[in-house]
Amino acid sequence: MSQIMINMSNKLTYLDLASWGGFMSFASSAVVIPLCLPEISKTLNISLSQGGAMETARTFLILSVLLISGILAHKWGKKPLMVMGQYMIAIGSIMASYSQDYFSLIISLMIIGMGGGATEAIINPLVLDLHPNDSSKYLNITNAFYPIGVIVSALLFGELLTLGYSWRSIFLITATMALVMGLIFNTSKFPDQKNQISFSWNLIINILFLRGFWIYGFAIFLAAGIESAFTFWSRSYVEIYLQELPRAGAIAVVIFSCGMAFGRFLSAKLSYMISPSTLMIGSSIFGLLVTIYVPFVTNLILFITLLFFAGIATACFWPTILAIAADDLDTDSTILLVLLAIVGVAGFGIIPWIMGMAGDHSDLKISFLLIPICFIGLILLINKNSREV
Repeated sequence: MSQIMINMSNKLTYLDLASWGGFMSFASSAVVIPLCLPEISKTLNISLSQGGAMETARTFLILSVLLISGILAHKWGKKPLMVMGQYMIAIGSIMASYSQDYFSLIISLMIIGMGGGATEAIINPLVLDLHPNDSSKYLNITNAFYPIGVIVSALLFGELLTLGYSWRSIFLITATMALVMGLIFNTSKFPDQKNQISFSWNLIINILFLRGFWIYGFAIFLAAGIESAFTFWSRSYVEIYLQELPRAGAIAVVIFSCGMAFGRFLSAKLSYMISPSTLMIGSSIFGLLVTIYVPFVTNLILFITLLFFAGIATACFWPTILAIAADDLDTDSTILLVLLAIVGVAGFGIIPWIMGMAGDHSDLKISFLLIPICFIGLILLINKNSREV
């Protein structure tokens, strides 16, 4: 009872801290491939489009497991899904470290994707359970630990790669972190689920027929694609066009993630001062102005400076869209957030794949022009939704 009272007062709990660690573990598993892609490509003879397809394979399983996890959370509760998700990330990472060909690596990444799907499905609805009266603030804070996880992993992994460590050892580090987080969640007390609608397939159908759902869905698709594009391709961009060491490419990913983390903490602060629509429109315009110059940069310092500002511009969208959708649409929050996350994860996997194919057929640098186009789409969607509301 006392635990529920603490939650309702919107103070940080032990489970909040565990959720931060869960997001960091999830981020670590997601960033291994983009950071190690040049080394993996040399070992397994992988092309740019195959490299992009690896991200798509991982996210395909995230998509599948997201929905399954949302359904199972209604029957089993959130705790078993969180624990299972972390353990599957650990198992998949261990398998990836022993992969001898492209096919076995894809299978490993799909298992990692299954664990990531369960994690993504549960963490944000869990934050809503813990902080029902101030969800926008705490969703931004919790989601800030995803880019923080990218920062820590990129610094560590980039340094290890520069020192000559194998990409296989990087996967083992990721496995260890996920295993530890699984054990922490296994010993944590989760809040009781209250006011939850009984699950039925009609619940999903009804949400999909809500017009507002698709506005939020397309917006989160584009926002996730922007985030993924910079996270996945920045290191390769640095190595191909700026001819720097692996450490420099990792630093580029770190700088973008620093902007993301800073932007999410800033968004949590601004949630008391301006409306979510104003925050997202301003971020979209800022992001458009910044990213239109990225494909034409030939200097590392200028490139990473633009990445930092791009991270700030991208930061608010995912958690803010989830928060306002949960407030705006009268339906079950767990399934709603899961369905939005499915659409978002699709953008996270598809846009890097499109950029990889464009890189194979023309130039990876030109493919970065897709990012400002996504920001234009966000401006149009958010403006349309603001007028209708």
